[in-house]
Amino acid sequence: MSARRPSRGAPYRTYVSEGGLELRRRRKRRRLTTIVALIVVVVGAGALVGTGLAQKAWRTWVTPGSAATEGPTADGSASGGANPAIRVAILSAPRAVNVDPPPPIVSSGDGVKVSTFLGDETRRLYGLGPPPKHLDLIWKTAIGSGMTSPVGQGPNVPWSGMGWTGQPAILRDDGKLYLMAGGFDRNMHKIELDSGRVIWEYAYDDIIKSSPTVIEDPHPKNEADKYLVLAGSRRGWPSGFSDPGLAPYRAVSFGTGKEVWRLPVPQTASYSRDVDGSGFFLNGRMFSGVESGWFYKLDPFKTSSSGSHRQPKIIAERLLLGDPGDAGAHGGNLVLEASPSLIGNTIYISSGAGHVYGMRKSDLKVVWDYRTGSDLDGTPVTTSAGKLLVAVEKQYIQGHGGALMLDPKKSASKAVDWFFPTGDRTLGDWQGGIIGSVAVNDTYDPWGRRPRLAAFIAIDGNLYVVAQDALASGKVPGPNLDGPYHTPKLVAEFNVGGGISTPIMVDDTIVCAAYDAKVHLYGVKWHSAEKGDPGALKSPDGGWFTVNVKEIDSFSGDGGFESTPVMWKGRVFIGSRDGSLYCVGDH
Repeated sequence: MSARRPSRGAPYRTYVSEGGLELRRRRKRRRLTTIVALIVVVVGAGALVGTGLAQKAWRTWVTPGSAATEGPTADGSASGGANPAIRVAILSAPRAVNVDPPPPIVSSGDGVKVSTFLGDETRRLYGLGPPPKHLDLIWKTAIGSGMTSPVGQGPNVPWSGMGWTGQPAILRDDGKLYLMAGGFDRNMHKIELDSGRVIWEYAYDDIIKSSPTVIEDPHPKNEADKYLVLAGSRRGWPSGFSDPGLAPYRAVSFGTGKEVWRLPVPQTASYSRDVDGSGFFLNGRMFSGVESGWFYKLDPFKTSSSGSHRQPKIIAERLLLGDPGDAGAHGGNLVLEASPSLIGNTIYISSGAGHVYGMRKSDLKVVWDYRTGSDLDGTPVTTSAGKLLVAVEKQYIQGHGGALMLDPKKSASKAVDWFFPTGDRTLGDWQGGIIGSVAVNDTYDPWGRRPRLAAFIAIDGNLYVVAQDALASGKVPGPNLDGPYHTPKLVAEFNVGGGISTPIMVDDTIVCAAYDAKVHLYGVKWHSAEKGDPGALKSPDGGWFTVNVKEIDSFSGDGGFESTPVMWKGRVFIGSRDGSLYCVGDH
């Protein structure tokens, strides 16, 4: 219901240097029961060098008894078939062999590095390590304040700095790194990553809570429009709620800071016409939701005239307003505040109407619908095992809020793998649960050599770290006193004053920020163990470990933190409600 509120020493580590890819070597101990011989025949060495395959980090996944198939390229896109420069012959292979998965981000070269909220359509990419060892202030940039008119909050008031979700995107252009960040000053900001200097600002009609999405046009009309920055704001201040011209979702040229198009947010039974979520871009299409309940599949590069503005082409659209009776039960709180995620060909998004929807990517037909009845603000986060981690707020439900792990391969009635309830607490007009999203460590351990963890900040005041795949003894009631359900093992718990931000997990570190006005850096230490040892957790590759999470350092700002941090090579970037965007980390 955020539209109504006043705000919102590891043995393995992967990172990429400026000069190309540097993968820290695999740890020496490996569990291979059979020797697998791979013969790689390079056809045309000149073609291999000329196409820069080494720098683009092509990798080949080998499945026993079948031809070699190409895995994703380093930018996460599909390779589109076998690489003509590489052929793989299989002598013997008792099981699938994973050969050097690509790193999460290729840092060298121009291009989009962190595209959208939580990185990409998986919603588990948080930037690039190595993580910082300290949180020293590097620079601080003023964002400022802007006026807005919250629903049901009385007089219009200024909001300052950056809030929920507020995670900057990262892009390199012409050899220089930039941040894109929206603020409560009602501006989208293009900022030099190294210095914090503002290059340009584009003014929206209201404060910006969404994280920007940066996309690349493969056929730009000019170099300045090669990249587009897409983001939404609140509906428009001081415009009336029923104003037919409200169009807060916009695309801006990265090169010039000028508007390219805007998309209207139609009035529906929802009480909101804002845009808090951040879409994702895939195969030339943009998948985005707006708070009035509409979800769109757009061609962001084809536009038509709409009055005095351009409007993007709508390929498909779907209205997601819950079941009959949800509008009355939720008082019109039917908003799509979350960002969509993707598993296979199904798009998942949480709705304030109390549903997690699964839509077919081709035509946005709803093919899966899990209902909690609660307000759902956080983005459903995918795991490498194909599960969904869903944040549940305590509102409109009989039980507690908390975190749900759902298996979308099962029917909605049988989809709950576990539920972790959090404590009830009044903070603003929240009563408990989780407003932000859940972080996971899957992306930064592609070999599965560490147990899978999840971390989240709750309204009850705590940062929780739990095991994804290990269950505690006993069961707990579900959000609506349904179930009972299994609950995951608690790994660590820290009081951070409560918050609505989303933590991030890069390599063996966790970064979180909350209402205690601090950015916290935690180290995750792993210790080899045996099955049956107290607290031992199993990794996907079959190893056993105990884990210890300890705070390494913290940074104190001048106000509470609601936005989500992003990391780049030893530095963390995060906006604060004190009116600033901070860069903290190693000098």
